[in-house]
Order: sequence, then C-alpha cells, then structure tokens
Amino acid sequence: MDLRPGPAKMEAMVKMFDGIARKTVTRRDLVATALKTMVVAGVPGSLFGQARGAGASMRAINIVNFIRAEEPREPMDLFLPVREQMASIKAHSLPATWLLQYDAMVEGPFVAFLKKEMPVDHEVGIWFEMNRKICDDAGIAWRGNPQWEWDYHVPVAYAIGYTPDERRKLVDTAMTTFRRTFGRDAKSIASWNLDAITLAHFSDQYGVDAFGNCRDQSATDGFTTWGAPIAAYYPTRANGLSPALSKEKQINTPVFRMLGQDPVYYYDDLLRYPDTMEPAWPSGQSEIFVDRFLEMIAESPTQSVGYAQLGQENSFGWPVMAKAFDMQMEKLAQFRSRGGVTIETMGESGRRFKRLFHSTPTQAQVMLKDPFGRDHPAERTAWYQSKYYRANLHFRGDEFYLRDLHVYDDHFAEPYLTEPVRQHGIEQRMLAVLDGYHWSDDNVRAGRAGLRAMGRFVLVGLDQSVTPLLMEGLPTVTEAGSTLQANVPLRGGGTLAILFRERTVSFSVMGRNAGLRLGLIFDWVDEHSAFREISVDRLRYRFRGFDYSIGVVNGKLAQTTSGVQVLGLGRKELLLDLAQIA
Repeated sequence: MDLRPGPAKMEAMVKMFDGIARKTVTRRDLVATALKTMVVAGVPGSLFGQARGAGASMRAINIVNFIRAEEPREPMDLFLPVREQMASIKAHSLPATWLLQYDAMVEGPFVAFLKKEMPVDHEVGIWFEMNRKICDDAGIAWRGNPQWEWDYHVPVAYAIGYTPDERRKLVDTAMTTFRRTFGRDAKSIASWNLDAITLAHFSDQYGVDAFGNCRDQSATDGFTTWGAPIAAYYPTRANGLSPALSKEKQINTPVFRMLGQDPVYYYDDLLRYPDTMEPAWPSGQSEIFVDRFLEMIAESPTQSVGYAQLGQENSFGWPVMAKAFDMQMEKLAQFRSRGGVTIETMGESGRRFKRLFHSTPTQAQVMLKDPFGRDHPAERTAWYQSKYYRANLHFRGDEFYLRDLHVYDDHFAEPYLTEPVRQHGIEQRMLAVLDGYHWSDDNVRAGRAGLRAMGRFVLVGLDQSVTPLLMEGLPTVTEAGSTLQANVPLRGGGTLAILFRERTVSFSVMGRNAGLRLGLIFDWVDEHSAFREISVDRLRYRFRGFDYSIGVVNGKLAQTTSGVQVLGLGRKELLLDLAQIA
C-alpha cells in the first residue's frame, strides 16, 4: 500500500475531514476515519530555513507503550500488540517504558510476559486510568457503563471525575497493587488527564520520578487541553497543566508532554486526525514527518530541554500500527547512533531532569522545514517556553506572526481541582494573552478566510502610513543561554529581530529607515478573547474570573476595533513583560 501520496491527496483528506461535524470525538473514532484513506503527505520540501542549536543540556526520547486488559467497544487482541512491540524494540536494542492500566496488572498475560521478556534497560510503571477493578479495590462505586469494565468517558476514566479524597485512594490502591506485583513502587506514571491533586499525592507520598500527560488537543477523548508547556515542566500545586513559578508551590516531579506532537499544523486544528508520532496515525506513518520530527528533537535549537514520546497504546490493535511502529524504531536507532539525543526510559528522563533543573527551565521547538513537505505555502514555526510563558512565532509562506502567547500564575487553579467533573466534553485552558485558535472567528477555524487572531508586524511612517511586514527569503533561529533569537529578513530590506527571554519577548527592526516605527498589532474576535482593557503600559485580561496582565515597555498602546495596537517609541526595542508575580 502506498503510504506517501502527494500534496493533492493530502489536501483532499483535509477537505474530507472538514466535512465531518465538529464534535467531541475519541482518538479511536478519528483513526477509524483516517484508515479509510490512509493518506500521508510525503513529498520532500524544497524550501527550508536555518535552525542552529547550541547543544541542549537534555535531549531525550522515550518509547512509552501502555497496556489495557479490556476494550469493551469491539473485539480486539490486546496481547498481540504488546508482544510485537516488544519484539520490534528488542530487535533494535532500544530501552522502553511499559505502563499498565490497573486491569492489566490484575488480569491477563501482561505481567508474566513483561517479567519474562523485559531487558534490563526497560521499565514498567502505571497507566493511571480508572476501571471497575481499581474502583472496587479502592472501595469507590463504579460510575461507568454497568456492562463495561473500562469506560472512556471523562467523569469515569480520569481522576478529575472523583473527589480529592477518592483520587488519593485510587493512587494508593494502584501503588499498593503495583508494589505487590513487582516488589517496588512505580516510578513512572502517565494518563491522558492528570490533575494537581493526583500529581502531588504520587510525588509527595511515593517519590515518583516522571509523569506523562496529554499534549494540547481540541475536543478529543472528551476534553480540550490548551496552553500548557510544550515539553517538560514542574507543575504547580493548584494546576497540573501550569508550571510552578515558586518553589513553595512546586510539585517536585516533572511532567512530560506525550505523543510527539507536530509543532506546525496541530495548532490550527485543520487536520481532522491527531498529527502526532503515533504509528496509528497517517502522520506517524509518514517517513518525511518522522524524519523531520526526530531532526527537530536531535538537532534544532531546544534551549535546556528537547523531549518527545513515541509508542502506542495496545487498544488500537497491531494491524493499525504494525508497519509504522517498526519503521519508527529503525529510524530511532539510526538517530541514536548519530548522537545528539538520548533514548531512555521515562523514569530515567525524570531522574535526569531532577538532577539538572530545580525549577522549570527554558525550552524550544523549532521546525523550519514544513513537516509534511508542503510548499503551497510551506509552514514553519518556532516555540519558546519558560516557566513564565510560552510563545509561538509562525511562518506561512511570506507571512509571519505571533500565533500564541500564554502566561502562567501559581494562583490560577485548574477547573476541577476540588470538585469532580460530572460531564463528558470539557475544556482545560490556560491564561492566554493571544490564542490564535480559540480567538479566531469560525471561518478561520474551519480553514477559510476570516479574522485570524494573531500578533502581526507593521512599520508606521511619519505620515502615519502603515506598511505590513512580509518575509523575503527564510528565517534563522539561534540560541544562546536562555535566549532564543529569530531573525526574519524583510521584503524591502532590513531584518526583524525577535528575542525570547525567560520573562520577556522583544522586537526590533534593523536596516530600515530610522523614521519608521515598529508596530505590533494584536487582532482577535473580541467576544472570544479574554482581553479586558488597556491600563497605561499594561494589557489586562480576565479568564474564568481570574485577572492577569502583561507589561509593555517602549510602546504606546491603543485599542482597535479588533484588538490592540502597540506602537514602538523611537529605535528602542519594543518589549512585552510576560512574567506574572510569583
């Protein structure tokens, strides 16, 4: 079967998925639709920028496969994927992490198989989703479908569906059973949805080394997660998706974002399947995507941390993942031999992170080649992350703009910190200064022309004429210490320099007429945004009753009909101070 057709077929797939009603779906629903076409973009790109890394302190990839013993929705051989994954990983002499859901710890052939087959550089841990057996053993009533042993709906499967005391009981039950089974406590824990109460109890009570949590996603598996860190962080005790600013509020076990997510296209949510490294998806089956993703982790600027998770849950079935799983393991082994990235267990990544960093460090993901080889137009992106904020500078053809700015605050609590969720289909979003997806209009979110939320750049003349800045050529991105610098060559001459620092991001134009002033124009749909008002040199926001703000240095602020204009003063760099008070 040809897995790599050209861009025309990829565009056809995008149009097909645009026709699907926008609803909360599961990852299995998506793969069922995607497999009808098996379309993968695979044409090499002809344009690419330059990304030069200075050598990250930690570049790590984990192979994480998690195991369920029950799949009530359809008949499936759940043991075959585990057996075949093990064979492929061992054939390439790679370390791996195996995470057992509670049912797989107490039934089926999985424990005996792992004890017999795991090499010494493999580990076993816990996949922390709830099912009937763990609820029974914890003395908690089963809230799921009475005909099912495992129920994927949010109030049943995830810890946020239970009270804080119930969450702690479920943690204790899982760890007690794991200890009885393997003779020690689990050191690696993951789930699609982990809250601060659960994270803190695992960390404080049992000294867990590493957590895995879902990457950002929109309306998949019954929940939206948006605005959390891009790679790895120490969470705050009020919000499992937010990095701690202060040591007092910090949970001292790092969280790693799972699934190996494409940093370019996922954000705009126009591909109706997850564009991740999972071998069940067309993206994970595309050799060009896999190559460019691994190159990003191993070779592009990453600041202090570059991280990715590969692997697949067994409940997708082996036929769906078979070809791409072995392809990825082969490529991973090749990248290990080239150096620059460490393949290790999730627990070892957590222990290394703890040794290297006492609080969340700066990190980056820079993809200056289109990950699917497109050139009509090619898209590129640069993400920067610190414990204070995350930011995204995006390139689409000759256009470039800020696509995302989210800030973090120890006092911003997650929505289900103390009260359990009771419905399927929820949102868990962070504090946005600019949300290029949620703050755009419905046309843009459907892939059509409309009002796109963004931070765009202009030059303003003495006569108040406004010239939009466009890119001429290709950008470069370099790093030094905790600073990431993007230089964008401009049509008409000159360069826009954008400097991401731990607390601030700044902008300056070089090589243009001194009489021109730089302008940063934020556009958004007002009723979708959290923007509240301008206050002298600050932009003020309110989200779900929580007030936050950012500072503007060397800029004059003015509200517009569709956002805010920030006009630079003189030749000094225009600067946004994004840090909230610790």
